[in-house]
Amino acid sequence: MPEGLAVLKWDDELGPVVTSKTPKSLQIGLDPTTSMRVYGIATLGETEESQKPGFNSLAFDEFKLAVYYGGLNMHLKGQPSMVFLVLGPDEDPDVYKDALPEMATQIFLNLEDDEYVKMVPKLYKQISRYTQMTPEQRQASILSDPVRRSLLQTLIRNGTVQNADLEQMIFEEVGKKIDVDMVLRPLVKMGIIATGWVEGLASEVVYLTRAILILRKTPVETLRKVQAGKIPTTVAKQFLETTKRYHREYVAKLRKDLSETIWAEAEELAKYLLDFQVYDLLQILRAGPQVGEDLLGMLDITQGSLRKLLKELEKAGIVITVNDEEGRQHVLLKSSPEVITVYPEWLIDRTVTLYNTEEIPSRQALHYLEVLRQFHPSQATKMVAGVE
Repeated sequence: MPEGLAVLKWDDELGPVVTSKTPKSLQIGLDPTTSMRVYGIATLGETEESQKPGFNSLAFDEFKLAVYYGGLNMHLKGQPSMVFLVLGPDEDPDVYKDALPEMATQIFLNLEDDEYVKMVPKLYKQISRYTQMTPEQRQASILSDPVRRSLLQTLIRNGTVQNADLEQMIFEEVGKKIDVDMVLRPLVKMGIIATGWVEGLASEVVYLTRAILILRKTPVETLRKVQAGKIPTTVAKQFLETTKRYHREYVAKLRKDLSETIWAEAEELAKYLLDFQVYDLLQILRAGPQVGEDLLGMLDITQGSLRKLLKELEKAGIVITVNDEEGRQHVLLKSSPEVITVYPEWLIDRTVTLYNTEEIPSRQALHYLEVLRQFHPSQATKMVAGVE
């Protein structure tokens, strides 16, 4: 377990200044000599290109540091721009290479009115679980962020947007200016978007390469066990009746208003996938139904907390609990919230339309069609020929 977490900013007179830390008694790695050395390494170079945000690590005699630098813009504005994770001498900083940037992003997105200060202790307590996040949870974290969710809504509709327009969109969404690179970085890393410069355009362009959604899927393993007769008949009957009715209504909802349903679900379901206690339970139930009392031995949870959790998940349409004839409680998935990514095939025709109606610059449209060709699963579809 790391020794502590600290946030620092640069002061032109004082140098590095700690703005928040946990535990409060943390001193290791925060002395002026060490913090000045770390800032010096991060800010080497005189251009923004040479001082981009990024992860770094340093080893000292008695401790190590995993460091995330927020970039030159934040640094020059006197905003918190550095996050230190103080480690023991035997710990490997690279273990936190994915977790620390995401934690730092959450801090940097909440600088206004020092909102991040109250987040630091909670983030520190979650650091060990952050390192254990599955790829699905990392994808869900994208959809839990209202700024990135708003960006994805725009891209799923139009496919491409210029950085200058994106900055304005983010400002309208959150009421403040945010470093666009910080918002885009995890999306690029996951292969959800690509970015590039187009000749004749003043700002970089963002392209959607994979749409990301959270859908409620039918619990396949549970259905198999029901069909195989491995669940008491009374429980199986009630499960089938309830689940069939639920999924019919869910599909009808999607057909009625696909966009509204998908984005409302993304916001709601992401929080469950990011709740480690809920996610542990979901992983167990995805493998098949469980008897309620057996779950206590599988989860680090009290009986009262389990009862409360199941009640919440039943209300959310995720699980169903049914008692058999002997009074034993069976817990089954009603719907399995899962993150999926799909190739945005519909954006080929959409881009052609935007090109023909001159709603986006022709070079931007042509470049996006080339990007879609490159990212197509078959990499063989000829799209540019469809443009007039």
